[in-house]
Amino acid sequence: MFESIFKFFEWFTKLPKSTQGKIIEALISSLSFAFRRLFFSKKTETLKTATDLAVTPQQWQSTTEIVNSYVPSIYPSKKKQEFANSLVSLIKSNNFITELSNRIEGIQAIDEETYVALCSIETKKLIIEMMDKTK
Repeated sequence: MFESIFKFFEWFTKLPKSTQGKIIEALISSLSFAFRRLFFSKKTETLKTATDLAVTPQQWQSTTEIVNSYVPSIYPSKKKQEFANSLVSLIKSNNFITELSNRIEGIQAIDEETYVALCSIETKKLIIEMMDKTK
């Protein structure tokens, strides 16, 4: 599985920077629901639990469709769909969530919007670091 994800990350890095940014923002947008929930319940819930409870299957499907729509039409639709599914699967994976959780556990914010913004920045950094490892 990870081999195919790395293959898709290699493919991802070949996309225009503007497209990469849109895709990353779509992925972060889904996780923002979990960040909002976690802000109010971080003493009682983990990021994994917050993600499982706050991001519905329909939201993940919508994210997959959005990612798919951002990939240029020069790529075959089957490859676009595989790519979108792989990225969403990666973001939902225990390894990704665990690493992200470690990064955001120390974030202290007095309001929800600041907390979500700081968590989103950490998410973006993690995704970019993972892409850089595949180069």
